[in-house]
Amino acid sequence: MENEKHKVNPRELALQVLLKVEKGSYSNLELNAQFKKGIDPQDKNLAAELVYGVIKNRIRIDYIISKISNTSINKLDDFILNILRIGVYQIIFLDKIPPYAAVSESVNLAKKYRKFSASFVNAVLRNIIRKLGEIEYPDEKNEPERFLSVYYSFPRWMVTRWVELFGFEFTKQLLQALNEKPKLCVRVNTLKIGIEELQKILIEEGYEVSKGLYLEEAIYFSKAQDFAESENFKKGYFQPQDEGSLLVVRALGVQKNDKVLDAAAAPGGKTTYIAQIMENKGEIVAWDLHPHRLELINKLCERLGVTIVKTEQKDAGELDEKLIGYFDRVLLDAPCSGLGVIRRKPDIKWSKKAEDILSLRSEQQKLLKTCSNYVKPGGIIVYSTCTIEPLENEDVIYSFLSENKNFQLDDLKPFLPEKLHKYIKDKGMLQTYPNIHGIDGFFIARIKRIE
Repeated sequence: MENEKHKVNPRELALQVLLKVEKGSYSNLELNAQFKKGIDPQDKNLAAELVYGVIKNRIRIDYIISKISNTSINKLDDFILNILRIGVYQIIFLDKIPPYAAVSESVNLAKKYRKFSASFVNAVLRNIIRKLGEIEYPDEKNEPERFLSVYYSFPRWMVTRWVELFGFEFTKQLLQALNEKPKLCVRVNTLKIGIEELQKILIEEGYEVSKGLYLEEAIYFSKAQDFAESENFKKGYFQPQDEGSLLVVRALGVQKNDKVLDAAAAPGGKTTYIAQIMENKGEIVAWDLHPHRLELINKLCERLGVTIVKTEQKDAGELDEKLIGYFDRVLLDAPCSGLGVIRRKPDIKWSKKAEDILSLRSEQQKLLKTCSNYVKPGGIIVYSTCTIEPLENEDVIYSFLSENKNFQLDDLKPFLPEKLHKYIKDKGMLQTYPNIHGIDGFFIARIKRIE
């Protein structure tokens, strides 16, 4: 009977989350709030699959609904539209769910929330199953950008921008990669356990794991795993973290007993990896604006056994004259549009606008200018983002260097794996792309103070 309390209707849960997302909530926060109630793992997996799948493929799903139903999406009730979206996603993208089951469950939801529309939902979904092979998308040759926007479900402004920057074929591959479900990557916490030892333990426990693409302390889980309750996680043996994020820290080139500033540190993944490389010896100061985010860093340090981090509530954009020239290394993981991590956070597709990039750029320039003051002569500042947008990346660096002649790009090769060397630009910058490198889209610039 105990398990009965944990059984939910995953489609209904997905519906409730999607309705909240439409009002401005974040899908991961809403799902996590639901999952804290203690839900059957299978139900949890299906609910998450439906929520992220609908968000990721929304334009294509809506295109299909409007084509088959001859009804404008804007005229549909929110409940009915999202019930249809959940149904269509199952029919088109989920092989393991029979189409008739997707229809039946969707009709049941419609009966519960909008009884008068149940027959409409039934008719639309059955028509979609019948006419699936007849659906015509915009022509790839005549309307290339519209085709990419509809078929891969990306906002038109994003597609247009990337086609201008990268060309049609690269953009097509990029969109495909950003729509793929990434494998879970974790960092082995070598402060507590050896890499091979953890791999062995995980395999013995039945996890399917593989080695990192670039770094030996990265491990990939082949299947989605609910690891938060595992003893090895609680003991602090590993931490979920994309390899792109690990490369950012590697670029710092920290050593034992360095003085390091992590200027925008929460939630603390990079901060604790810095401590790991320093073998927990030295001094790390970690800043964030919000107390609750500093608490996340403190809790993470505690779980991972990191003792050299001092957290401080601080605005990294405001100069602290007491710290000028104090640090050997400074990491500025700048606030950005996040366009490089869409495969993990599909909400970004719909929450960002083209004009956000320009406003972010001015903030990034201010932060870099301010935080560069904290670097010792001969010291290093690493500027990083999780976006693929040149205006937020290379352009920020070139602008900074043109105004600050006492800084220059420093060679990244000694700090990054050899297989990435050919992608390094101007000696000191690297941009990763999911379609090329198999990891999130990160930008890294290593800059040295030369006076």
